[in-house]
Amino acid sequence: RLLPGLSGNNTATARGLAAISVNPAGLAMPGSGFSLAFFPTQVRLGSAPISLTDLKDVQGILIPATTRADWLALVSDEGGQTGSFGIDISEVAFTSGNFGFQISTLMVGAFALPPGVVEGLLYGNAGRTGSPSSLDLANSSLEGFAISTAGLSIGIPIPSSSRDIAIGVTAKYSIGHDVIVGQSTSGSIHDDPIRVDLNFPVVQTVDGYISDLMSSGLAWKMPGSNGNGVGVDVGFMLKQDRLSLGASIQNVLNTFSWDESKLKYRPGTASFELGQYNSDFDETSYDSVPGNLKALVNEVTFKPSLRVGAALDLNDDLTVSGDLHRRFSDGGIALSPKFHLGVGAEFRGISILHVRSGAALITDGMQYSGGASLVLGPVNISAAGALQTGALAKQILGQVTLSFGNR
Repeated sequence: RLLPGLSGNNTATARGLAAISVNPAGLAMPGSGFSLAFFPTQVRLGSAPISLTDLKDVQGILIPATTRADWLALVSDEGGQTGSFGIDISEVAFTSGNFGFQISTLMVGAFALPPGVVEGLLYGNAGRTGSPSSLDLANSSLEGFAISTAGLSIGIPIPSSSRDIAIGVTAKYSIGHDVIVGQSTSGSIHDDPIRVDLNFPVVQTVDGYISDLMSSGLAWKMPGSNGNGVGVDVGFMLKQDRLSLGASIQNVLNTFSWDESKLKYRPGTASFELGQYNSDFDETSYDSVPGNLKALVNEVTFKPSLRVGAALDLNDDLTVSGDLHRRFSDGGIALSPKFHLGVGAEFRGISILHVRSGAALITDGMQYSGGASLVLGPVNISAAGALQTGALAKQILGQVTLSFGNR
């Protein structure tokens, strides 16, 4: 995470700060050492098939009829509209010798809207043709969470006379601040007679950090704990001459779960017909949650994932690398896709400027990235950007890092 621009293809080359979250064995390899960073931040935004650029183009104006028709056709062809955002902040990251420490916070949100909901948003109750029409509102969904993790890593060198070999371990403790999960399995708007049925049950934390921020006017407060657990990552790295090999298993063990006593449930049902109105949005206990929604909450946990990689120093200034990543199950707490197969390159021929690029085949799509580091003695200023398409919808990624010592 802390070496931007390689599109995640650094399992065999991660050193210093990057080793903590990618492959802890890198802390015991040559090239690692003292490093310190405050608030390196990664941001991801995505929307498809109506993109963020599409929405920006009509900001502040009435959406033209042809644009609305084109958008609805796209959404109908794709089976719905999706959107996502993610913020990954490392409050502090530190390495010294073979040890590393990091505190980070991950906030993620995603939604999915069926074509019927999008049509209602674009055309209102008049319908696409100017007359009320029947719309299917089922299969809407919402998911979001905020979790902080503290990790302590150690790299252990293995003596060898002909090569550099190391193993590594990261022990983590995670605290869950917020979770919200909602899913509509039914719901409709009927045109004759006109009737609206809504069904969007939601589970969320009783005292969430994000909701408290919003209600208090974004005034800072200490995040609460609505779930917790411990986890372990393990890694291996080998370098012989110009060839490097690396592998890591993240969350080989992880006990994180949400505290059910701190979750609330809202049935989220309503119906409207000829002046009659019924609704149920009252808060009730988690025991009343239907099984399908409980299963979705239980999926918001850390899942094991495998990373393997190789790198070759073509010369002293140019390194090429390749990675394969695979998460062992769908869903879970992650910004990255389930599958990743990619290549990257780093050029260090200019002493104060290191340039990186990468590409990867990911779940149902591709990722392209580029970045650079300005190296001013012990100070490193790094930035990167990426475009990602696939299971997480079309996303734009950005990252900025200010670090000291080893990158």
